[in-house]
Amino acid sequence: MQTSAAVCRYLLTLADPIVADLNDAHAAMEPRPGTKTAGWLLGHLAVSGDYARRLCGQPPLCPADWSPRFAPGSQPSLEADAYPPMDEMRGTFVAVYTDLATIATTVAPDRLAVLNPYAPALADFPTAGEFVAYLMTAHVAYHLGQLAGWRSAAGLGRVPRENPLAA
Repeated sequence: MQTSAAVCRYLLTLADPIVADLNDAHAAMEPRPGTKTAGWLLGHLAVSGDYARRLCGQPPLCPADWSPRFAPGSQPSLEADAYPPMDEMRGTFVAVYTDLATIATTVAPDRLAVLNPYAPALADFPTAGEFVAYLMTAHVAYHLGQLAGWRSAAGLGRVPRENPLAA
């Protein structure tokens, strides 16, 4: 879990310039038909990371009404009032993953060895620990990539900071 936590912390540094200048006007914007909205992507990342935290035995940081809006299977809304303020979503996203990267390394191994309770991911990630590792690494990277593409489609341009590890 140490490696997954290190990757998570690194992804947070990449996330900052991707989301730092997003505001409430961006939350429900669909720059191309069928793309996810920035608000949904950020909210989805927050609730997914919070789910991983709960698998690690932590109480939720996201408000209870976020889960139905942003959980897997939910759909982005094109209505601005369907989203919390972007500053709140951004702050919650950072708080969730900052905490997750810290606590995931201290969770008792037997807690993470249990069967993954999220049935749709059970075949690929049979234990809670494997699912936590996925949620704090590949899942974050995937959706940050979507947000970077969203920025471009919305006319906000490239991410302001280059990835120093990119070729």
